Formats: sequence, C-alpha cells, structure tokens
Amino acid sequence: MPFFSVRALLKSGRLWPDVLDAVGLASLSLILFANASFSSFFVFVSEIIFNYVLVQWMLRFEGRQARLIATVIIVVNIAILAYFKYLTFFVEDVFGLFVGGVPPDWPKSFPLPVFKTIPPGVSFYTFQMVAFVVDSLTARKKKPINFLDYLNFVAFFPQIVAGPIERRISLFPQIQKFRFKFTWANFVQGFRWLSLGAFMKFVLGDNIAPFINVELAANAWGVWFHAFLFTLRIYFDFAGYSFMALGIAYFLGVKLTINFLAPYTSQSINEFWRRWHITLSTWFRDYVFVPLMGSRKQLAPFFLFLTFTLSGFWHGAAWNFILWGAYHGALLLALRYLGRPFQKTFGGLGNRSQTISWALTFGSVVLGCLFFMDTNITRLGVKLQTLLTPGSYSWSNFLGTFTAFSLNEGVALSVVLGLAALALSLEFMAVWQKRFEYELLLSPWLSPCLLGLTVLLAANTPSQFIYFEF
Repeated sequence: MPFFSVRALLKSGRLWPDVLDAVGLASLSLILFANASFSSFFVFVSEIIFNYVLVQWMLRFEGRQARLIATVIIVVNIAILAYFKYLTFFVEDVFGLFVGGVPPDWPKSFPLPVFKTIPPGVSFYTFQMVAFVVDSLTARKKKPINFLDYLNFVAFFPQIVAGPIERRISLFPQIQKFRFKFTWANFVQGFRWLSLGAFMKFVLGDNIAPFINVELAANAWGVWFHAFLFTLRIYFDFAGYSFMALGIAYFLGVKLTINFLAPYTSQSINEFWRRWHITLSTWFRDYVFVPLMGSRKQLAPFFLFLTFTLSGFWHGAAWNFILWGAYHGALLLALRYLGRPFQKTFGGLGNRSQTISWALTFGSVVLGCLFFMDTNITRLGVKLQTLLTPGSYSWSNFLGTFTAFSLNEGVALSVVLGLAALALSLEFMAVWQKRFEYELLLSPWLSPCLLGLTVLLAANTPSQFIYFEF
C-alpha cells in the first residue's frame, strides 16, 4: 500500500509523527466499512460522534447525573439497533400475529425508510459501544477520552463486522498506545492464527455448506445428519472468522480476545457456553444477567432463562432464534437442577462417564442447531415432530439419507468430514493434555500445511460468513 511505503520512507528520516499511525488505522477502518456499505457508513459515523460527545459529557459528572447520561446513550444505541434489525420483525411477525395481519400498505405508509438488509456489524459494534459506556461509567479514574482513540476502538476493522466484542479494559489501552508494529514475532503469531482461521472457514466451513439441506423434514436420520453438518459448519465458519481477525490484529501489533476455546470438547452445556462465542456470553452475563438479578438471587433461574432468550433474539429477528435462546436457557436450568442425579448415577464409570457427558452435551448442541438453522417455523415444527416419531427412524430412511448424495459428492463430503474430524481431534488432544486448546493446531510445522490445504482445497464458491447476517 502507498500509505505504508510513505510511512517507511518518512520514518527512516524521522519525519513520521507516531500519531499518524493512529490516523492511518482509522482511515483504513473507515474506508473498508464504507466499501462494505456506503449508506450504513453515515449511520456508523453518526453513532461514533454521538457516543463520543455524550461519554465525554458523562465523565464530567458523578452519581445520578452520570447514570442518566449513560442511560440516554445506551437507549439510543439499542434503539438504532432495534430499528435496523427488528422493525420488520415486530411489524410483520409480532404485530401481525396479534391483529391478524400487517397493514395492507406496509411498509409504504411507514414514516421512515424500512431496511431489508442489516448494516454490517451493527449487532457487534452496538454491544461494544454499550459496554464502553458502562465500563467508562464505573471506571475508577475518569479521564477525558481522545476522539481518535475512541474511533479506533469502535471501528477496529479486523473485528468490527463479527467480533469479538471487545471490552474497554482489554482493547482500549492497546489502541491508546497504538503503533504499527511489524515485528517478526507478531508476523509468526499472526500467520499461525490466520492459517488456522482460513483453513477452518474456506476448507471446512465452506465445503460443508453446500451439503446442508435445510428443507429436508420427513426423515429423522436426515434431519439429525444435516443438523450435525450445520453444527460443524457454524463452528468452522465463525471460529474461522474470529481466528483470522486475531491473525490480522497480530500483524498490526494488537492482541484481540480469543472468542472460542474448542467448544465441541465440552462435557456440559455450562462448559459449552464458557467456550463458545465467549465475548458475547460474558457480555450478556455482565450487562444483562447480573444487572437484572441484582441482589434477588432467588430469581436467578428466571433471569438466566430470560437472558438466554434475549441472546437468541440478538442473533436474529425471527422466532427460531428466540426458541434457540430459550432452549439453551432451559438446558442450563436442567443441568443446574437435574445434573446432580446424573453425576451420582454415572460418576463411578470413570472415563465412560466423561464420554457420556460429552455425547449428551454435543447431542444437545446439535439439536439446538436445528432451531438456529431453520427460520421457517412451520418446517421446524415438522422436523421436531419427525424426530419424535419412531417410524421415521426406519432403515430405508437411514439409507436414503446417504444415498441422496452422488458418488462424487459422497467422496468430497467424506474428505471434508475427515479433515474436520482431524482438526477436532487435535482440539480434544490438547484439552485432554491440559494444554491451550489450539496449541497443536497452531504448531509451527502445521501452519504451513493448513495454508497449503487452504490453497488446494478451498471451496470454489465461498459462502458468506454466517455471522455477517447478524
């Protein structure tokens, strides 16, 4: 890039002020965002300016006045998110459900424009902005914030579209001291994460995606199998993006939060949520569950269920996402109240107990992905009915699930699933050896192999990142 060429030339002559690195990062982030959606760019910049001005104002006060300003900022941010993401859902699904249909002239009669596409990253950067407000309100030392630093914190391009959702305490100090650090150590670490992420996304996630049949509903074996494929795809797709974001950030000298920790090795649904989409889970814990519960710990189960239902709604403006969130909330409550009898029953089985726990947890996650993958509620109901129908588990249905693929398709899918199994087995091995979950996948000798496999086996038609839709 010309920017980095000019920077290198001027820096060699000591004519490059350090602040220009922050200016360059902000410019790069904003240009990339504008290219993604020019109309959404103006909304995004307006939110940044609004939040910055009011946060600066908030920092001048204490107590009730500061909390009032913080409330105004949060309400405005959530309102913007709701307008872009949930307006159509509330009118067409909620309002239409209770009054028997939407107005015949909808959306033409609505006084404001109705958007059918969601601005890129709005769910993620809104939550990051909200967290920044709360963390600034509760900070011990309330110092004025530099606008350029705030802009780079919110708009940091590797993670703006699909996370991780960064906190002020982890990312903001790095942004305040930001300088482009093109060191060998950063390059090596970034290359390893980027290779792993690209392999997961383009080889595993994208090659699994074409084989997923969302419409199949009358064959129980088929419903389970395609939900299983989706379970693999969403992990490799989303973790792949997160790891590539980590790698790119390392190239720039910034360390992002690891958003996944081998979630499919979990032996309980509670452990699963400590490993899956970590920054979102902790966001809902700290900014929704804990404030809602307060000192009313006797109501913790209710607020836990409500929090997970809301987290499902965050994922998408559709009933299936609400059901998905409620389903996982119910699973956590079931584990809390029914888990002890299970542990007493199987506790003496040693390793077999761990295997059973893992199988039940993974099976629960696969069933949950059935809710996540199908936005057609009617078809989703048929699928659930099929799973509860013993006759649907016939031998002919079992054979039909796999004979639906041609020979070439079967071979291709088998190769991809074999590579997926190898990647997951390395995660299992690292967890079993009590190492960092991705230590083996980030091995110096393996990273070039993963990059080579990505070049050779990447899908011909890459699919969009799943979480770009949210």
